[in-house]
Amino acid sequence: MNIQQHERIARIKQISGYLYVCLTWARYALWLMWPLLAVIFFIGDKVNFTIGSVQIDDVELTLFMRLLIVTITSLFWFLILKLIHHFRALIKHFAEGDIFNKTAIDHARKALLNGLVIYGLYVGSALASWFYSATQIAPVSVVVNADFILALMFFGLMYVLLWALEIGCDLNEESELTI
Repeated sequence: MNIQQHERIARIKQISGYLYVCLTWARYALWLMWPLLAVIFFIGDKVNFTIGSVQIDDVELTLFMRLLIVTITSLFWFLILKLIHHFRALIKHFAEGDIFNKTAIDHARKALLNGLVIYGLYVGSALASWFYSATQIAPVSVVVNADFILALMFFGLMYVLLWALEIGCDLNEESELTI
């Protein structure tokens, strides 16, 4: 094997190790912030929040509304934690230098699926804010931006990388059988 490739592999392992540590700290921070966020929603008197492009100021929340907000936020938080868990496991395989295996590909697939669900929630909230603004007396503003196109490109690229990992895994299994 070429010496330059050894150096590249060593750098990939090193950077993956750093990313693994960062994702570990991010996971701990999210676990600590999750209950704190729920407590803030239950203690606060009035709430200002934004859904999509709609700003809602000084809203008096009922107990049902608070529970609904905490439930939706918890669902979103849970999906983010799952995404980080699977991405951490994938990066751990990179750090160990063992990426072309079924377990790593399974983690990559699950991380991508969680990312798609999170993006689906984002699109749902954007549609909800549009419907909310459409039902109000104020004029309806339709904002056209490139978020949707960029998301399609991002998830398309992620699927191409997932397929490359699957092809690499198949080639790795075939080479093991050949030896």
